[in-house]
Amino acid sequence: MASQHFTPETSDEMVIMHEQYLVPAIYAQWAGRVAEIAEIDIGQHVLDVACGTGTLARAIQMETGLSGKIVGLDNNEKMLASAREHSRGIEWQLGDATAMPFVKNEFDRVMCQFALMFISNRVAVIKEMLRVCKPEGLVVLATWGPLHHSGAYDALINLVRRQLGSRAALNLSAPWALGKPGVMDSLLLTSGVNEYECHMRVGQASYPSIRAFVDAHLRLAGEFENLSEQILEEIYNAAHMELRPFLAAGGQLVAQLNANIFAIKDV
Repeated sequence: MASQHFTPETSDEMVIMHEQYLVPAIYAQWAGRVAEIAEIDIGQHVLDVACGTGTLARAIQMETGLSGKIVGLDNNEKMLASAREHSRGIEWQLGDATAMPFVKNEFDRVMCQFALMFISNRVAVIKEMLRVCKPEGLVVLATWGPLHHSGAYDALINLVRRQLGSRAALNLSAPWALGKPGVMDSLLLTSGVNEYECHMRVGQASYPSIRAFVDAHLRLAGEFENLSEQILEEIYNAAHMELRPFLAAGGQLVAQLNANIFAIKDV
């Protein structure tokens, strides 16, 4: 598969940053949209693959009710520890998405929200999702659309490319690795999926300031700690000039996000 693979660091500081910036800016608003496409009902058993700090699983919990069962699977204990702190009634399990510790046909819904691009063996993950989903169930995969449709992110990545080089820009663009036309189609076909629906959705991410936006994504790309104060100031100054068109009246930076949500039925 001709798409890059980059896994962000998950230190304690990164987990805090994830909850402080990325969840309210991005993941919280998309969890409801992904859950809606999954058509979740009361009493269903649902698996959230690569659940991170559990934003999607918590949104699902509102739909399944007390009679349902929700499991969040992730390979990072720090993310799961944060998930446990923010929820009740959800089973958080440490495990490998390429070899899930579940029996065949165990779940009514198997979902993965904006995590597949960070996993190296994506085919194995999709095959495992199909394996643990019931035949009449639904597998749902959410990925970001083309980077060039995401103005502020595209501008930031181009800025980073000029300031820090192509490797840093490539790491920063990793969330959009599956957004190029045909990439997910090829990946699903290789995984044995022939029929699916793709739901395209448009949303926005809001950050308190340009600096918060830059900081969060430099940390995600693993670049922040390696930069001198002088280089950081140069990046901030350039960002304040180039990202000004994306500022709202209150000073928040607003970035467009396009998502492709794939629904696989009759697994």
